[in-house]
Amino acid sequence: MKWIKRLGLLLVAIILVAILAAIAFALTFDPNDYKGQIASQVEKQTGRSIQFNGDLSVTLFPWLGAATEDVELANAEGFDPESMVRVQRLEAQAALLPLLRGEFEIGTLLLEGAEIYLARDAEGRSNWDDLLEHRAEASGKSADSAPAADGEPAGEARPLTIGGIDIREATLHWRDEQAGQDVTIEGLSLRTGTLADGEPTRVEMASGFRLDLPDMPAMEGRVDLAADVQAWLDRQDAEISDLELNLSANTEGGPGDAGSLPRQLDAALRVAKADVRGGDSQARLEGVVLDLEANEAGPMTYLESRLEAVLEADWSRGRYEMPSLSFEADMKGLPEVRETLSVAGSAVVSADMEAGTATIGDLVLTSDPVNLRSNLSLAGLDTGELTASGPVTVDSFNPRDLAGKLGITLPEMRGKEALTRLAVNGELDVTPTRAMIEGLSLKLDGREIGGRAGIDNLDSGRLFARLEGGEFDLNPYLAPKVAGEESPSSGGNGGGSGQASTAAENAEIELPTETLRGLNLDARLQLARLIYEEYRIGNPVVHLTAAGGQLRLSELTAQAFDGRIAGTGDLDVRGDVPSYSGNVDIAGVSLQPLLMAVMDEDRLIGKGNVSANLSTQGKRVDQLKSALDGNAEFALRDGKIKGFDIGYMMRRAQARIDGKTEPEPEQLETDFTAITGTATIRNGVVRNDDLAGASPLLRVSGKGEVDLPRETIDYRATATVVNTATGQDGKALEKLKSVPVPIRIGGTFDDPKVSLDTEALIRGAAEGEVKRRVEEEIDKRLEDKGEPIKELLKGFGL
Repeated sequence: MKWIKRLGLLLVAIILVAILAAIAFALTFDPNDYKGQIASQVEKQTGRSIQFNGDLSVTLFPWLGAATEDVELANAEGFDPESMVRVQRLEAQAALLPLLRGEFEIGTLLLEGAEIYLARDAEGRSNWDDLLEHRAEASGKSADSAPAADGEPAGEARPLTIGGIDIREATLHWRDEQAGQDVTIEGLSLRTGTLADGEPTRVEMASGFRLDLPDMPAMEGRVDLAADVQAWLDRQDAEISDLELNLSANTEGGPGDAGSLPRQLDAALRVAKADVRGGDSQARLEGVVLDLEANEAGPMTYLESRLEAVLEADWSRGRYEMPSLSFEADMKGLPEVRETLSVAGSAVVSADMEAGTATIGDLVLTSDPVNLRSNLSLAGLDTGELTASGPVTVDSFNPRDLAGKLGITLPEMRGKEALTRLAVNGELDVTPTRAMIEGLSLKLDGREIGGRAGIDNLDSGRLFARLEGGEFDLNPYLAPKVAGEESPSSGGNGGGSGQASTAAENAEIELPTETLRGLNLDARLQLARLIYEEYRIGNPVVHLTAAGGQLRLSELTAQAFDGRIAGTGDLDVRGDVPSYSGNVDIAGVSLQPLLMAVMDEDRLIGKGNVSANLSTQGKRVDQLKSALDGNAEFALRDGKIKGFDIGYMMRRAQARIDGKTEPEPEQLETDFTAITGTATIRNGVVRNDDLAGASPLLRVSGKGEVDLPRETIDYRATATVVNTATGQDGKALEKLKSVPVPIRIGGTFDDPKVSLDTEALIRGAAEGEVKRRVEEEIDKRLEDKGEPIKELLKGFGL
């Protein structure tokens, strides 16, 4: 049995020698002697040089491991900096005993202080393209390698287990020269549990970041991610559950510098379950919830929103679907909106990126009390030439309720039901150049207007509308009448207190100048009839254009007041002082209702034609009057002027000559068959030098001025009796026939004065009587001398 003892001692001695040899190897082996070989293999596999600036160290048991510090992998040619990857410390280990059993179990991989530079140049070339090319070449060579001699594969895949990944304080830089983007992720930390094929593990990541975009302030913040992951590498499948991603970011700069980026943003993404089938290029995400909270985001001071969805993707075919999508948002600080605006919506979305098409079905957008419904078809997603079409309907709602939600106070109106029902529907038509609604129908309180409207030029943002409607009653939308207020047809003269009128004229006209300067518009509205007060206006047409601070009323026509009205106008707000200009052409209108509707003035009755070309500028009414320039022409017929009676004044003067009195008529008014004339306006003063008026009894000529800024009249006219057989008591004016009667019109607009020059009238009447008697005597004495001599004597004033 001694040989057994000796054999045992020999075995122990062999083991001791092996241990001593291993210890001696570990003590004498220097891995740094192999740096060159390792670097050569890395360069062979990647095409990049690698530098080990620190020492390599190894361990043998129980982990076969290696560690090093200060490692640099070179960048691609033409990219800065020189190193693409720099690592302060790199450590990897493999369990020795499982490796002897054919299992490859790696301990925790440690990557500490890594700095990675990723970039894309202006031509679209990235600094990792060459790495992919080397990998493709290596894969091709591997595929061509010969099988084992026995026909079996050269080797079998070994089970791989990684104890975990531990990345500490890493920094990632991304620069895209094509897009002008610069992103920096700092302090990146990533920890995982054990990574084994088909086994669940926990993944946690935290990092800071900095984002620089062209023409935008820098944004920096922090992101945290956590999820449970189970992956099958051979099938390229993974299941992710309870994913949580939280982001918090702030924009640099003072108030108002953020542009379209929010001042502060907090986002939280939750995914209950994500099933990824990499081999089939498919994925399904369930229970997706995205919460956003932002301050000073664009025009809003505050935004809070939530989106919930289910997402299905088949990226090999370019197909994506959201069979369930809903969202809600609360917005504060929107322009002209004083209250919080709440919006909610839902839809079913599908997209085929290969075909470049998508559909948004069962779309519902709600912001109480407005409810919008649509089904949209999109195309051009693959080319960037986006088009969209489909029906759009806004269900009937109460605009007054909407105004209340928005904090807008509407003016009081006459009709209790005014502005209480509005519905809209049409066909959306969006192309790369325009966004229009065709077949538009607006139904307001039972009245319908149709046509097309939208933005017909997306580059310039021009608003466009062509609308038509039937009869529209404007009265319910007018301000209520004050108790005791007269209607336009009741005979009021439109006057008010002098103090109130002066205050109104001195008050500055508040134009939305900045809005008008930015307005780009081309809109035309035509109605079959417009009802205003008791007036019926037929076929009114209004065409308004605006661009660059210049607004033009290019068309204003209507059949109204028994005639036709046409005009154009311009408003220029490019300068500090607004300027106005316009042309008007009025033909065959009834003067009294027109003046009542426009000026609340009823003293002129008859038919008339008026044309004018006017211009002015100013910020107040008094300035507009003082700067008024232009020309006018008028031709009136078959009417009367209320307030003074030329016939009565002449009869009264005739009675005074005869030593009698003339009773005043119940109504003072002057009939006329025609009045014509022209006028020039300079600095608000209207000058007329060719007034010509006619009636069956009289002929009137005149000239003078009307001072609009001072509201005074200085006018002189001459009236002559031409026919005592007709007209206003013509027989009583027999003695004044052919006698020029001077008339002066003066005073103010509120209190005009009309008077006759009685002394001149008496002299004229006396001269007329003498002349009449001389003519009678000449006729009597030259009765037999013939007409030629009579005419010659009359020519000498006899």
